[in-house]
Amino acid sequence: MKIQEREKPVNNLTYPAFQHPLAPPYPYPYKFLINHPDKCKNRKPFLVIMIIGECHDISSRHTIRETWGNVSLYDVDVVRIFLVGLPSVAPERIQRLLEEESRTFGDIIQQDFMDTYYNLTLKTLMGLEWVTKFCPSTSYVMKIDNDMFLNVDYLVHQLLHPDLPVRENYMSGVIVANTGPLRSRFYKWYVPKEVYPNDTYPPYCSGPGYVLSVDMAKKIYNVSQVIRVIPMEDAFMGICLHELHIPPTTPPEGIFNGFRLDYSVCRFKKVVTVHHYAGKELKDVWADFWAKKNQKC
Repeated sequence: MKIQEREKPVNNLTYPAFQHPLAPPYPYPYKFLINHPDKCKNRKPFLVIMIIGECHDISSRHTIRETWGNVSLYDVDVVRIFLVGLPSVAPERIQRLLEEESRTFGDIIQQDFMDTYYNLTLKTLMGLEWVTKFCPSTSYVMKIDNDMFLNVDYLVHQLLHPDLPVRENYMSGVIVANTGPLRSRFYKWYVPKEVYPNDTYPPYCSGPGYVLSVDMAKKIYNVSQVIRVIPMEDAFMGICLHELHIPPTTPPEGIFNGFRLDYSVCRFKKVVTVHHYAGKELKDVWADFWAKKNQKC
């Protein structure tokens, strides 16, 4: 694989003179192929939910729209966007379906990088770019994977509190600390020293679901233009926080869950996220959860 030349100077975490093939090219003039630039026009949303998934996974997007992503359910203004890249399999057919889906629902955001696991960082940065350029009036941003249960009411009213001033320098989720890059090329999360030279990552919020204030979305997007991007999306967000000298905020214990919890309505009423809920199971859980949301526990 050919190494692409860079014109940036070498300076530890700033861009090297040469682009390693495992480091996503960034900053790069990626173009919005599908966009809804007026989605926040004449609005002041309280929350933007950025959902990460594969571009061909139409089914999971429909499931989310029918469950926690149904923004009409909530008593604050919520914006839902799905972040995707370019399809690599059946590209013409998938792209056509994406464009049809976008016309129907108005919630697809796409740039012209390949939709791959190693480009997850680019997806999140695309979302932060979109918020910065097209929805700066929001108060908070939630980044979440498409196999999650999300309790928007608890997030909004028990953690963020619309009646309080918008927090600044705020980013919270499951905080991961004292970990480092895996150096064996046999690991899915392999990161060579040429991509990230340090032995440990700064503390970061685990990738499946975290929330940040809009000022942090802008700050992370801006600092990402001048430091080296790595494919580990959540660790890269921590690197950005480190460069900004802003630590992640520790949340109340147990409300963000990067693992699966068995469902009970009383348990799920007191959390923001739970991992590994999708498809029919998510629909069934959500139907029961929403029907019983006013039940006393």
